[in-house]
Amino acid sequence: MIERKLLYYRESKNNPEEHIWNFLIINEEREIKLIKQNIYSQLNPIYEEKTIDQDLIPYSNGLHYQLFTLKTVNYHLDLSKVYLGKTIKDRRLQSRTSKDGWNDLINKVYQGEI
Repeated sequence: MIERKLLYYRESKNNPEEHIWNFLIINEEREIKLIKQNIYSQLNPIYEEKTIDQDLIPYSNGLHYQLFTLKTVNYHLDLSKVYLGKTIKDRRLQSRTSKDGWNDLINKVYQGEI
């Protein structure tokens, strides 16, 4: 059974200071929007956002996923103010060089393995 959850991973660079946050949210569409608003309020200012992929998960009773990345100078994220459900730091969300590099992760979401 597919669970509602928030997966994240942060990569940091020093010069100039930049933090790349990658997120995978599995939830209902309405909840995904609320979780994203909470992420934005915690990580502002955000100077780049990119949605990598989003869709309905087959056979999940209406759950969707959204995979996206944010660039910010903000290092700290208080997850208790973002989502009260299951949150997991996941190394599988390390940045890829192209959208095709994410396909293995997206396929696992589709198959209910994440």
